[in-house]
Amino acid sequence: MIETSKITLMMIAVVGLGQAAFLMLLLRHEGKRAFRANRWLMVFAGAACLSFIEDITDVILDARLVLLLAPLFMAAVFAFVPSIYLYFCEIADRPVQKPILHFAPLGPVFIAMSVVVWILFAQFVPDIIQQDGIEVEITLDRHLPLTVLIVAVFAALYIQLFIYMPKIWKVALGYLLQAKEQLGADQDALRRWTLEILIGITVIFVIFTLASLIDVFVADGTWLTTFVQGSFVLVFFRLCHLMASTPTLFVQAEWQQGDEDTVEQTDRGVSRENSGEFAPSDAARPFLDEEEVARIRDRLNRIVDETDLLFDPLLSLPKLASAVGATPNQLSYVLNQHLDKKFFDFINEARTREASRLLVEQPERTILDIATSVGFNSKSTFNLAFKKITGKTPSAYRQQNPEK
Repeated sequence: MIETSKITLMMIAVVGLGQAAFLMLLLRHEGKRAFRANRWLMVFAGAACLSFIEDITDVILDARLVLLLAPLFMAAVFAFVPSIYLYFCEIADRPVQKPILHFAPLGPVFIAMSVVVWILFAQFVPDIIQQDGIEVEITLDRHLPLTVLIVAVFAALYIQLFIYMPKIWKVALGYLLQAKEQLGADQDALRRWTLEILIGITVIFVIFTLASLIDVFVADGTWLTTFVQGSFVLVFFRLCHLMASTPTLFVQAEWQQGDEDTVEQTDRGVSRENSGEFAPSDAARPFLDEEEVARIRDRLNRIVDETDLLFDPLLSLPKLASAVGATPNQLSYVLNQHLDKKFFDFINEARTREASRLLVEQPERTILDIATSVGFNSKSTFNLAFKKITGKTPSAYRQQNPEK
């Protein structure tokens, strides 16, 4: 007879599995430009799926099979916090050069847990699992290497949590402080999304830590696991709701193939060209000679004509300046003095021009769909910018310019 607590845990795990899978579908649906940042949330959701599957298998599978799967499930736990950290680094425009290194502990953990399982099967399984499937306690002090391995794995998990959580908060809060520079995005939605995922993940890990500590002093910790997994489900439910109601919040621009030969960004912010090397510093003078102005204007034209960088909802003056190969002051000087445009006007004009084309050529698409595809995160923001530039609302423009 299955205990009521385990049935409850399995039901929560089934709901959580569905929510995590749905979140992955939403993230994947945002397309290529969103994938660079969203891939890390997908890793997080995938690890959560394995965690929920573990709770389900614990009820429906034979205990021996559950024990065999333990290395996979335990290794997946070590993917949670690195994936969140890499996600915040990506949306803060601070991508990690070798992200795979952050998942390096998964290998040793998998090996360590495999050794644990081997020891258990070799020396303890007859005592752990009786013929009728009833589990009994394991006295770890009967085998010192087994004790050391298990303690080492859990110690590594807590060390990882305490190393990464401050780093996650630092990157996320730093991004929020710079949010005023973001273009075309609903700032309230950006802040809400960032804070909710940050606070939600923090609450989950605090609950997990406290539950693990309490579990040491209680005989049956099933209710603690149920509480932790229930927290996961609530967080996934909220993330799915935010993703569905405010799409493409964090989208990275997608460069075309030829751009890698003309623009290469390094950790030092250095941009190189085929004809030479240009390495501006933030302290460089904003006033430029005619040759430098011509170079910046030519690069701007190429970015407008050959890439979709201007359709990045998170595009800021520093990010565009980096792509151009200039400092923010230099780019602002060229825009104001030589193009007679402010940064926001320059970007919104390019977006409105593309939106105007799509409104006419693709009448089957909704206005909101077109708005998000060119970098706006809300219909109201799009309508204001579009009317300011064209003198018409998007719907009126579409009606007056039917497809030919």
